[in-house]
Amino acid sequence: MSSMSPESILMPAECRSALAPPHQVKHAFSRIPAGVAIVATMDADGVPQGLTASTVTPLSLEPPMLLVCMNRSVHCLPAFSQARRFAVSMLRPEHRDLASRFAKHATDKFDGVSWSRGALGQPVIDGALATFECERDEMLPGGDHIILTGLIQRAHAGEEGMAMVYLARRFHGLAVGGAD
Repeated sequence: MSSMSPESILMPAECRSALAPPHQVKHAFSRIPAGVAIVATMDADGVPQGLTASTVTPLSLEPPMLLVCMNRSVHCLPAFSQARRFAVSMLRPEHRDLASRFAKHATDKFDGVSWSRGALGQPVIDGALATFECERDEMLPGGDHIILTGLIQRAHAGEEGMAMVYLARRFHGLAVGGAD
């Protein structure tokens, strides 16, 4: 089995000219169901910062890792760049207003929100379907997004019930239950 060099992974210029138009890609992406999460950290002044993410993906069990993709334009990107830790709270349908609120460019997103500090001191949303508290591993460029990877220090699965899923540019509920 041959190993791939970094050069072989890079996209040649002739392939870039054949890329699908953004509007077609965006429409096709909307057909991929995605869990909805609040990704949060504490900034240098101890103020909670966060955003809504629909790209949170398990990455590895050994070591336990996940990845989050965040748009380069998010207001709180500097807080994530400086913080060593962050938390991911997977949302339920009753958190729909939170998902909309954290998707906007605002500085007071946590005002009036029911949240607490997790074991590592990071903001977690009360009643979340699952939470992950992470040590930041890397922040990598990914087109118009940043790929944030985290080493999972704490994981908690909340009560069974409904998960919030984003599909076709709308929030939906999906039943969660059964044996692991």
